Amino acid sequence: MSEAPVPTTDPTPELTPEQLQQRRKNRRLLLLLLASFVVPFVIGQLAYVQNWYQGAATNHGRLLDPPLAVADLQAAAPAGMAVDAAFAKGKWWLVYVLPAECAQACRNRLFQMRQIRLATGRESERVRQLLIETGPVDAATAELLQNEFADFIRVRADASVVDVALQRASVGAANAGLLYLMDPMGWMMLTYPPEADEPTSVIKAEDTLKDLRKLLKASQIG
Repeated sequence: MSEAPVPTTDPTPELTPEQLQQRRKNRRLLLLLLASFVVPFVIGQLAYVQNWYQGAATNHGRLLDPPLAVADLQAAAPAGMAVDAAFAKGKWWLVYVLPAECAQACRNRLFQMRQIRLATGRESERVRQLLIETGPVDAATAELLQNEFADFIRVRADASVVDVALQRASVGAANAGLLYLMDPMGWMMLTYPPEADEPTSVIKAEDTLKDLRKLLKASQIG
């Protein structure tokens, strides 16, 4: 007695036109999703290899590469809290090491720092000013700071420590009069030389402001 033939079934039943259309739609979505990940990577690699991006050339300040850590200054707030823990987080900072003698260039810098923050307009709450003092200030400077710059954060650091920590920025950094632009994580990334006269200080403040505005626009923190 012969066995009855076993009926065969098609494991892939024919799809309806609607199902075929949905499958093609799903395939297109998958390809678009993959492209959204792959294309930026490929473009980024080409930009790097072909040297399309010249970002550093647009900086008005001198780029510190690698940046300098504010924690290395070992500065302390009046309450004894480390400056990086107390102030650096969450804001962009204009940082200035107050020279032993605050002459005209120093005063120009202080006014410059104040005007730069004001000029950021509605972004001003994201920006603060930090003064690093390496010794006691004279009576005239103390009065100036109290009357004109009471909103500046003031901390104290040892001059020799500052000189070592910032030596890549300048020899004798404690009295070099440089302005530093620091990110919300406590890294000083750009630096600007002092200007002896007030008109030049006003002009150069615009350069610092341009750099700061670019960083504020690009950053999602601070």
